[in-house]
Amino acid sequence: MSQRFLLLFVLCGLMLQSALGQTAKREFRAVWVATVANIDWPSLPGLTTDQQQKEILDILERHHENGINAVILQVRPTADALFQSDLEPWSRFLSGKQGEAPEPYYDPLDFWIEECHKRGMELHAWLNPYRISLDTTDSLHSSHIVHQHPDWVFTYGERSYFSPAHPQVWDFVTKVV
Repeated sequence: MSQRFLLLFVLCGLMLQSALGQTAKREFRAVWVATVANIDWPSLPGLTTDQQQKEILDILERHHENGINAVILQVRPTADALFQSDLEPWSRFLSGKQGEAPEPYYDPLDFWIEECHKRGMELHAWLNPYRISLDTTDSLHSSHIVHQHPDWVFTYGERSYFSPAHPQVWDFVTKVV
C-alpha cells in the first residue's frame, strides 16, 4: 500500500510541477508610443513621409527584438488626428502645421497597423479625449470643431480642454472614437 501511495504522491507532484512550470499562454508586453510634442514619434514635425516611416520601422524593430508584442500608439494627441479623419484636422506633430496631411500622402495609422501585424504585434490606439492644446496660443486649423463650439472649451493654466461636463462633448468624442 505504501508503494502505491508513494507512486501516487510522486505522480501528483510531477503533474503539479508541470502545471505550475508552464508560462502564461499569452502575455501582453506593450510599449507606449507618445506623439504629443513629438515625444517618441515622429521625432520632429515636418519630416518627410519616408523619414516618418523609417522612424516607425526603427521603433518597431527595436521593440520586436526586445519581445514586445503590442504597441499603444497615441493617435489623437490634442484634438487632432494622426490618421485620416472627417471630424478632426491632421495633427501638427506630423507636418508642423495642424490640418496638413503628410506629403506625399499616407495614413500613418494604417502604416503602423500594417507594420505591427507584419511582426506579429498588436496595435492599440490611445486617444486623449479632452485635451485641445498644450498652449492657448497654439493655432487651431479653421476646420477645428472649437471654432463652431467655443462653449465646449475651458482653459486651465496654459492648456485648453473640451469640457467633460458638456453632453455634446461626450457625443463628439464618441464619434471620434
